[in-house]
Amino acid sequence: MQVSTYLRLLNGRTVRVRGSGSSAAAAKRRLEENCQQRLQGDDTTELTTTSPLNKLLDVWLPRHDVSARSKEIYEKVINLHIGPNLGSVRLNELTTPRIQVFLEGLTPGTARTARAALGSAAGFAVRWGVMSANPVRETKLPKREKKEVLALTDEQMDEYRNRLVAWCGGNAGGPKRGEGLVEIMDVVRGSGARFGEVLGLRWSDVDFKERTISITGTTDERGGRKDKPKTDSSRRVIPVAKIALDALERQFAKPYREQLGEPVFPTRAGTYRTVSNTETRLRQARGDLKIVPHDFRKTVSTRIEEKYGVMAASRYLGHSSTIVTEQAYLAAPAVIPDYTAAFGGS
Repeated sequence: MQVSTYLRLLNGRTVRVRGSGSSAAAAKRRLEENCQQRLQGDDTTELTTTSPLNKLLDVWLPRHDVSARSKEIYEKVINLHIGPNLGSVRLNELTTPRIQVFLEGLTPGTARTARAALGSAAGFAVRWGVMSANPVRETKLPKREKKEVLALTDEQMDEYRNRLVAWCGGNAGGPKRGEGLVEIMDVVRGSGARFGEVLGLRWSDVDFKERTISITGTTDERGGRKDKPKTDSSRRVIPVAKIALDALERQFAKPYREQLGEPVFPTRAGTYRTVSNTETRLRQARGDLKIVPHDFRKTVSTRIEEKYGVMAASRYLGHSSTIVTEQAYLAAPAVIPDYTAAFGGS
């Protein structure tokens, strides 16, 4: 049996909607469901209320105003997880429970990225009028165990450097392997800058006289450079420690500098090094030592906070607020300082 009615849509148009079923009651229920779905949004030339999620993601991602690196991360999670699991679901069938079940099947880190992508894409669909509400908003991420922030000791940092020194240039034939890795990590250690910020340094950003570097951009994953750092507060001029300044002076004295242009740490082709390729080389060099470049940034943050306070650490690292610094960049002291003089009494 089939029943139908005329429905006025949100855009003012009137359309005929049908519903069919094995009985009059079933046909009526189906008609009501179809009417409800049609009222969830208005069709556009590129998207409709019944478009699959994959279509929305294709329209949304090129328009999403984030860095190229962020788009690469979203594209990866779409291809590996969202597309295979939710890509064929129609927009008017995309519900909060369905998305929640999907997120709970992912690892915490992947779930966070997938939720960010889905939430932004659904918000885009709401603004375009093809969804009446954002079903991602009420989802919750799987509980993620917070990792303890650990600051490195001088001995750990020295051991890391010694492994780099031993590995670099240690190949029997071909071009010298690991060129510049020691200098890169000395600058990371002596500045606390983000890894991409160090790889994106230009000689115009280095002031040997004032012993400072200017953080004005970051490297991308295509051998180029983005002329703005991660956030507005990341743009800063910072003094660097002697180990970083010495490394920059060694790098400046290398014979290929004039031929390879403005990057402080160029590839053999004169392009900027990418974070992923450089981290691959560092993993090969450090062997089984469980230290990554970001650990040096946390160490710098912890040491500044211990001596000058969290505000100084936050500003030096280029964080947008002290909350970021406190939550992810400060190691807990082994022993809490003695504050008991503030208690009063005898």
